[in-house]
Amino acid sequence: MIQKSRDSAEYSKNNQKLKIAIVRSLYYEDLTQSLEKSCREYLICSGVNENNITTFEVPGSWEIPLVVKKIAEVKKFNGIIAFGIIVKGETYHFEILTTECARALMNLSLKFNIPITFEILATYTLSQARKRSIGKYNKGIEAAKTMLETINTLSKI
Repeated sequence: MIQKSRDSAEYSKNNQKLKIAIVRSLYYEDLTQSLEKSCREYLICSGVNENNITTFEVPGSWEIPLVVKKIAEVKKFNGIIAFGIIVKGETYHFEILTTECARALMNLSLKFNIPITFEILATYTLSQARKRSIGKYNKGIEAAKTMLETINTLSKI
């Protein structure tokens, strides 16, 4: 469990009102679940109401942008966090998936004016994906921090 003081800079009463969507790939599910778990814990410790965090599951990373688009269209959420794992294989498939998912999510963020945190981990080995999904270097925490900081910055504009 992530331990944080309610007096920390990341904690804000304003965070209680935030609604965050998480889109998580079921491919490499143990790793994406770990990313989501750490992300949720960080968001909750930062003041986000647990009931305001909604997860949408998709088969793989390729399906993430379409679901993110539908979420952005309903204008119900303050931000969207995308979790997926793409591990390089022997073909060009890795490059296509990674590049197109990143491009699609950036375009959606700009089109709908909503922060989308990109944590679709593109790694060369499963070991690298594990290192970034479990334990000290868990990118789920980074995704939550990034989302809260971006929402905070946007609120000042």
